[in-house]
Amino acid sequence: MHRLLWNTCKCYVFHKKWLFLWAFVCGCIYGLTSGLGLPLIFEKVFRRIFESSTVYSYAEIIGMAVLIPLGFALRGISGYLNVVLMNRCGLYVLSHLRTDLIEKLQMLQLSFFDRNTTGDLVHRVIADPKKIQDILLEWISEGIKQPLQMLAAFGSLIYLSIKNSSVALFLVFCVSIPFCFLPVRLLRSRVKKYSRIQQCTEGALTAQVSENLNAVQEVRLFNLAERVKLKMQETIEAAALATNLVVAWQKLQQPIMEVVSAIIIAVVFTYAYCAKVPFSVFSAMGMALYLAFDPIKRLNTLFGSLQGVTGSIERIGEILRQVPTIQSPANPYLGACSGSITFQAVSFRYSNKTPSVIHQVDGIMEKHKFYALVGPSGAGKTTLIKLITRLYDVTDGAILMDGVDIRQWDLKHLRQQISIVSQSTILFNDTFLENLRLGSPNATREEIIEAAKMAYAHDFICEAGGYDSRIGENGNRFSGGQRQRLAIARAFLKRAPILILDEATSALDSESEALIKKSLDTIRKQKTVIAIAHRISTIQQADCIWVFEKGSLVGKGTHEELLKTNFRYQQLVSKQLIGGSQPKSN
Repeated sequence: MHRLLWNTCKCYVFHKKWLFLWAFVCGCIYGLTSGLGLPLIFEKVFRRIFESSTVYSYAEIIGMAVLIPLGFALRGISGYLNVVLMNRCGLYVLSHLRTDLIEKLQMLQLSFFDRNTTGDLVHRVIADPKKIQDILLEWISEGIKQPLQMLAAFGSLIYLSIKNSSVALFLVFCVSIPFCFLPVRLLRSRVKKYSRIQQCTEGALTAQVSENLNAVQEVRLFNLAERVKLKMQETIEAAALATNLVVAWQKLQQPIMEVVSAIIIAVVFTYAYCAKVPFSVFSAMGMALYLAFDPIKRLNTLFGSLQGVTGSIERIGEILRQVPTIQSPANPYLGACSGSITFQAVSFRYSNKTPSVIHQVDGIMEKHKFYALVGPSGAGKTTLIKLITRLYDVTDGAILMDGVDIRQWDLKHLRQQISIVSQSTILFNDTFLENLRLGSPNATREEIIEAAKMAYAHDFICEAGGYDSRIGENGNRFSGGQRQRLAIARAFLKRAPILILDEATSALDSESEALIKKSLDTIRKQKTVIAIAHRISTIQQADCIWVFEKGSLVGKGTHEELLKTNFRYQQLVSKQLIGGSQPKSN
């Protein structure tokens, strides 16, 4: 398990190798001072003062006595510096581990997020690295000091045993060492098991809290408060039970070690009395024995803590080991884009165990044309948009942009060619200016205001305090139509050759929609516009309508052509899934 922890953190530690080296030196000084210096100082001082016939002056006695506080002072200062320096290393590891986790999450394909809840991932980024930082700080700091202290004390025991012919006492110590590590061997599997359960239940709790906070309105409207409370109470109790089990098995090591230590001390005391060991030798060997057993107890505790953080290490490792399946190729295409898109027998399924949701789609979207995608829910329209933007990769076939397979494009460059307004508008807790600038980071204030005016968002932005005022969390104080107009303004500002509208006007009233359409009439002359829409007023504007059913493209043409020739389109119109217009009789 220590290898798993080291493999996770070694790259971060190496970046602070000089800081780590100084902490290591301080740890060495602490260990040698504790295990070797103090016992020998005690032996020398006590032998000279209490067992020698020499009469010393007060100055000589004070000089020898000062050695004891000097030894403890050196031990304390080196131990303090070791902890402070290792804490700096630990904070560096924590910050960079979190940064790398976030970076990896930004690179991973959507299928990874389909398998994991948001709350659990938040817990892995926030809570799990903190636990690793704590154990890493403790492990590297104590892992340097305690073994050195134990070895130095062990050396002191050898020296004192040989010098004073007390080999039997040394042999007692050697025989007892294996029993000191017995608690770790017996209990580590249970600690590891319940640690994993603890981390999973805490992740589930974070997910439930996140879900509840994102649905505060629905919880109240559907009177779900009691149900949510009971569900969260079950998870809280499960997390508490797992935590109690981890603590119970971890802390069981301490009393076992105390009993083993007490038995050894009793044996040493009995032997010293029977063998008439001099007080100076007994006190020095007793201190050496204590300074040898204390590290063993601390290392046992440390091993227990390491088992307790196993779940966090494994959960973080699962993310860091993920290999993004959607990446830029070795020699990516970085050319210009006019806006034409070609679909060549495109098929897609989410996994090998699920059926295809897109079947053999063929067609060409010419540049500077308006295309509408229509069909019932679940027909594959939004999935096709995700394939164009490479949120997913096609399973079979190919999508070409300006004649080049989009898998050959540089991924960032590809997405720079596309502006998208999705069904759910995401706004950040920042100013209007910065939220709109997401579409074009280098846009000037004048360009942002112009885009807002084109999306008919300028007036309500001014009423809300202006472009430098904050929107608030996800813009919840604004109506759905206002938030959608902000998203449309953001897309207008990007000035990409392809504009995708995924039911982008669904939350607008008729007046706002009519105004937005005027802007689209201007923009569509310079862009390829792809719209998923259900309103007949939007679809009638399209140069070409693509009709989808169960993942298949079952018709293409204008509104009038499809009403005459496509039965499925006629059904959609008659059922008012698109609008209220009735089909013409054939």
